Amino acid sequence: MAAQKEDRRIRRTKRLLRQALAELMNEKEFKDITVKEITDRADLNRGTFYFHYTDTYDLREKIEDELVHDFKEVISSYSPTPENYSARHMLEQAVGYIQEQKFLIRTLFHSSSVGDGLQSKFTAVIEDMITKVQAQLNLNDTGKQAKYICRFCSSGIIGCLNMWLQEDDGMTGRTLIDCLDDMINRAIAI
Repeated sequence: MAAQKEDRRIRRTKRLLRQALAELMNEKEFKDITVKEITDRADLNRGTFYFHYTDTYDLREKIEDELVHDFKEVISSYSPTPENYSARHMLEQAVGYIQEQKFLIRTLFHSSSVGDGLQSKFTAVIEDMITKVQAQLNLNDTGKQAKYICRFCSSGIIGCLNMWLQEDDGMTGRTLIDCLDDMINRAIAI
């Protein structure tokens, strides 16, 4: 059976719960946030919360999974050729998506510890994409070097995105895209 489209009320409820969790995560540690605080902030009944999620960890995991799924969709269009391996179009799509979800992604990146959370999930998505690109461009014949280049690029991209999200230094999305595209092109050319 085909997946049914979510009812508008359900989308609204989930959006309110996501927003409430993100706001609370900016005020206190995630582990200290209760379902009651989330539902009070969202002005929803606790029963409504439990209809959709088992606990705060389930809410966070589902939010992260949705963001990762959407991020994968956005960057999946990148298909370089040996003549043109610019990542500009993909970066424009990715940075545009991140700008749309900036508050939520910034909050989840900031609250992630090393090795878990949204930041590491986004890193894994980028590593998968880079591995695919290396194969398409026949760049993976260098063995271990390809893995190091992949990790270097994915960590650099996520590090730059994280810095851009966390710091309010006036760097525009366009400038970030230019910078990342230049760095990726240099790394691929190695």
